[in-house]
Amino acid sequence: MNIRKVVVLTGVICLAVTGLAFPLGIPEPNIPNLNNDEIVDFDDFAILAGNWRQSGAKLPGDLDDNGTIDTYDLIIFCWYWLAEYSEYQQCQSADLDSDGIIAFEDVAELARNWLKTGEGFIGDFDDSNSVDYNDLYILAECWLKGSRPEIVFEQFKAALWNDDLDKALTFIADSALEQCTYALTQLRPYFQDMVAGMGELVLISKDTDIAKYEMLHDEGGGVISSFPVYFSKDEQGNWKIYCF
Repeated sequence: MNIRKVVVLTGVICLAVTGLAFPLGIPEPNIPNLNNDEIVDFDDFAILAGNWRQSGAKLPGDLDDNGTIDTYDLIIFCWYWLAEYSEYQQCQSADLDSDGIIAFEDVAELARNWLKTGEGFIGDFDDSNSVDYNDLYILAECWLKGSRPEIVFEQFKAALWNDDLDKALTFIADSALEQCTYALTQLRPYFQDMVAGMGELVLISKDTDIAKYEMLHDEGGGVISSFPVYFSKDEQGNWKIYCF
């Protein structure tokens, strides 16, 4: 891609992110959370019921994509009753590099296929067989949704530094919450000393739901050690600390 195209695409991205360009419709997420309020409840049922027995393309409530709102959609809806969905879950298809957050790396992936036509291209979010402005708009709507382990750890450290134990515990995985609550309660008088010794995270390995890092630790006197830090994704697609 030449420099002129890069400049043009960058401008398009800036406009789309700020909502000033391409007022096109975004395909409804193929999940029962039809009003995007993070939970499947009566409000979503009202949307499905309002389209009951109607036929057409991309009707809200057509959960099986067969072009009709029918009993099959109702069965799917009941399966997800009162399930919670995060904004990131609704945007996972836009996380093209699978790092947990929609950011410039995903724009770069989309840009590689910009204006290409055909089936199966990365970045063709609306399945139109073309990577175009509508796909860019979809990505922009998902901008910065999700989380990265490194950012989560920095927020965790900031909460400890400010002696905000409740906030710090929000970054801990449910499976480790009881153990960490006890440990951090005992260590509370030393939070700032702990944070002062916490160095950068070095990525060791990461797959879709598990990430392993080494945290560098300043022992003083020029001695640097490291400790493993593990992260896992919760049901909403957010990275949480589950061992450190």
